Amino acid sequence: MSADVATNARPNNNNVPKTMVDALEYDDPVAALMALSLNSKERARTMSAQLQQEFTSVPLAENLPDLLKRLPNTQDADSHPVATAIACSDSILHSLTKIASGGSQASQEIIQLEQEKRDLEEHAQDVETALILRKASDVAAQSLSAQRYEQASAAIHDYVNLQKKQRLTDRAQAYAGEYTVTQLESSKKALRATLLQEYQEAVQASNLQTLGKLTPLLQMVEYEKEAVALYLRFLKGILTQELQRAATAPPPNNAKQNKGPPPPFVPMARVYNCAVTILRHHLPMVSHCLYRADGDAAVVQLVNVQVEQAVLPLFGNYLSTRQLARSSRNAQSIYGILESRYTSGTGGGASGSALDYLGAAGAELAGGSSSSVDAVDDAGFSTQVGSLADVDASLEEAALCLQHAESYTRFIQHTVREVNKARALRFQVEQEEKRVERERREWSTGISSSDADSKSKSENTDDSNDETEYKPLEILPAHTQLQETVAEVGGYYSAIESCLFLASMQRAFSVSPEDPQQYSALGIASDKPVGGALQTSVVEASLYAARRGTQRAFATGHTGTASAVANQFAECLRGVLVQYLIIRAEENGVNPLKPGEGLLTGSSGIFGAASFGLAGRQAHHTVMGGQKNVAEERLRQEEIKKKISWACATLNDLEVASHHTLGLEKLLGQSVAQGFPPNTHETEQLKMCVKSFGPVSEAFKMAADQSVESLVSVLKPRIRAIVTDAVGGDHVGSHAAAGFSSVIGGGGIAKASADRHAVRMNYDLNEEAHQLLEVSESYISRLCSSLDELIAPLRQYLAPRLADSLILGVLATVAKRLEVSLKKCRFTALGALSMDSDMRDLVNYTKDRLCSNELHSNVALYRACTSLARLVQIAKLMNLDDLEDVLDLISSSKRKGNWDLKMEDSKSYLSLRVEFDSERVTQLLRVADEE
Repeated sequence: MSADVATNARPNNNNVPKTMVDALEYDDPVAALMALSLNSKERARTMSAQLQQEFTSVPLAENLPDLLKRLPNTQDADSHPVATAIACSDSILHSLTKIASGGSQASQEIIQLEQEKRDLEEHAQDVETALILRKASDVAAQSLSAQRYEQASAAIHDYVNLQKKQRLTDRAQAYAGEYTVTQLESSKKALRATLLQEYQEAVQASNLQTLGKLTPLLQMVEYEKEAVALYLRFLKGILTQELQRAATAPPPNNAKQNKGPPPPFVPMARVYNCAVTILRHHLPMVSHCLYRADGDAAVVQLVNVQVEQAVLPLFGNYLSTRQLARSSRNAQSIYGILESRYTSGTGGGASGSALDYLGAAGAELAGGSSSSVDAVDDAGFSTQVGSLADVDASLEEAALCLQHAESYTRFIQHTVREVNKARALRFQVEQEEKRVERERREWSTGISSSDADSKSKSENTDDSNDETEYKPLEILPAHTQLQETVAEVGGYYSAIESCLFLASMQRAFSVSPEDPQQYSALGIASDKPVGGALQTSVVEASLYAARRGTQRAFATGHTGTASAVANQFAECLRGVLVQYLIIRAEENGVNPLKPGEGLLTGSSGIFGAASFGLAGRQAHHTVMGGQKNVAEERLRQEEIKKKISWACATLNDLEVASHHTLGLEKLLGQSVAQGFPPNTHETEQLKMCVKSFGPVSEAFKMAADQSVESLVSVLKPRIRAIVTDAVGGDHVGSHAAAGFSSVIGGGGIAKASADRHAVRMNYDLNEEAHQLLEVSESYISRLCSSLDELIAPLRQYLAPRLADSLILGVLATVAKRLEVSLKKCRFTALGALSMDSDMRDLVNYTKDRLCSNELHSNVALYRACTSLARLVQIAKLMNLDDLEDVLDLISSSKRKGNWDLKMEDSKSYLSLRVEFDSERVTQLLRVADEE
């Protein structure tokens, strides 16, 4: 366009048309109109220049207000400046009016041309419609007489589409002929009657092949509603016959061993499979051909109703024959009795009575009782519910019934979603076709600028906006009768499953602790070998029952049942198994390990005697009250080791239970992710139920830690005795040198071997004493040896984490005892160095005995054992060369977060240093404390 403008910038006046009509008669109307426009532009420019020249030539007085005061009169009216300006304005207005009138004329001419074009297109469309009508009329009549129903239906379908598109105008009908539309209507009526009659005959004869051919034809002639009604009647007959056959089918002839009726889940599965097969076979054709009459939704509803009518009696028969309601009530009552037995006890208000009762039952079993059910009171479980094996088999049967029903429910819900998805896609396609047709019609006919047309267009736009959102059909109710029945059976199932779990745990509890078959190697993976650590069958049997029950409940696929079982199992583990294992660990684990009263010696160490020398064996001979031969002594030691391993196994059970519970949580989480529909409220609720096993695992771990703490408290008297024996008990005076004035004096030397001497705690050392200490056995060495005699068998048979907790607890007790003894000593510079060496030896001893790699760093070790960290901090404090460095040491350590000594403790320890003045220490630390 810019090139054309440049070419015609100065048009030749001879070629310029005078009017718009003249421009349209040229060979190139566009160029002619452009030339006319440019000519008008040149004229306007020339007139503007003349006007500007006239404005500049008008003489204006300097005093404009005086000029305006001089009004024009008859004598100088034409020469007055105001009159001249008004005349110029009138001239400009006249020129602009002429230009506007020329443009308006051009617009009217263009509108006239568009109207002619629109009339021509409508005429062509009517001609096309007339041709289609004539062809459809001829094809429909000939095909109907020749019984070619597909061609006749296609012709009638074209006629119906023309009616829907509102293309049967009077002119189109006139072009086609009056007889054409009449003949099409008669052919349509006759074809409908013929197709409907044959469709009815095919339904009565159950001729699926004929129905498959006629169903699309009925859609073409707009008989969808009648076709849906007939097809549903046909499908109902098939469903009734096939589902009845599936529900009552006899077992196969080759199954000679199954003479009775099949299990209830077998006919249910047959019914579901038959219904799914029929639905998958018939729904695609109905959905494609009869969706306008909601045939797809009707087929799904019919199949679901027929399935419920066939399956619900089977469920009712199953509930009555298996007496699930009565068994569920009995199971709930028995569950309450058993739970109260292990949580509150029957006497004394503690669970120890239940433990004693089971111990007595276990003793009877070990003595030759034939059955655990006979020996242990199961609160009527075997009589009112059934034996464990029978109940387990019944639950397998119920789980399969629930599983098949849930599978069918998920399939039918998936079918409903797919039907709505297909309908939404068709709706979008129809909306797109309407939009394209509307745009094509507007493009061909033009857009009217009148107010009425604009209003009509806005109304159509509002209607189209309302239709753009598809509303899914509610094909099935939110809760069907089958789902309600499944929920009822799931409730019965969860109650019986929980009672079976508790009864299985009780059977595991009834095993005698003296039965060696219940002990096995520890089943926890560890970075280091666990030695001879054992576990009992109680945890294995209980957690196996929990895993089996939860996996069976999750296999049903029913979220309500799975959630109920998961919640009840978690509560049972927390309320019963945790409490039982705590009491058992205390009674059978901690109490037998009490030094001097149980398996551990209270003086010299039984394992040190058995393993390290004749002196220890002689001590045991004294304890036993007589001389025995070596073979008997070895057998006795082996028996003691076995008892210790069994006692430690009761503590290990808590750790094993925590490990297995955490594994069960992970397993169930994977089952939820793989076997349940995602992003639903029920699935999220089930995930929360699975996560409830996490606190149960923590409860087992906390119980294990408490049991180790109880064991440490039992060992504390022996630990204090070991520390006192190593440190020395005669330094009780006001001055430590009274008992430890020298390494040799005051009974400070004990004969440990032929070459080395053992010394007690003394840090008030001179050069001679320090040299003698270098060649002697330190009290820390003897302390560690004595501790090894005490905790070596426990470390060997405890789980790695529990063994580490035991060592840290023992070392905490030792460190506190050593700190008390350190407050009674005086320190020289050499003594401070000796103390630092002793503390390092104690830290290295601790690291060597720990199993966890995480505790091998000093920072982790000091955080885990604060008492040991205090000893190391005291050693650092006592090894300062200058008292002025105390504040720097304390402040830097506090910034790092590894300083646990208070100012009073630091003051008291620094006052024990011989080289430091007590008053100076007090003054320095007082100032620091005030700051």
